Amino acid sequence: MSNADIPEGYKRLEITQPHIETLGPCFYKKESENLVLSFFVDEDNCNSSGNAHGGMLMAIADYALCTTTMKNRSSHVATVSFHSEFIQPAKCGELLEIRAKLIKEGKSLGFAKGEISVDDRVILSFGGVVKKI
Repeated sequence: MSNADIPEGYKRLEITQPHIETLGPCFYKKESENLVLSFFVDEDNCNSSGNAHGGMLMAIADYALCTTTMKNRSSHVATVSFHSEFIQPAKCGELLEIRAKLIKEGKSLGFAKGEISVDDRVILSFGGVVKKI
């Protein structure tokens, strides 16, 4: 991958989760205090209609949810609950932007919500609870 393949304003993120790494290169940038993740929808991640597969979208959303509750890259967390709503499809080749925000944090649990979007179109909204291990 060349730097020309990295979306403007983003840096390449080295994924430590093999099941997420297989979805393709991930990118990140900071907006205020929040991390924004980004993936291109490639053919391997599409359904027979040429849209991003729902399971892939949920996997990325869960990864962002967990990342939001981690103190650092070596933190360990596990999803307790996860919910999502599919709003509209993302087409093959489109750039997904994943934004998650920590809503409340306790000693052992974090509550977060977020959206996956393409430009100004919301593709998926999600939220959940994450356990700090």
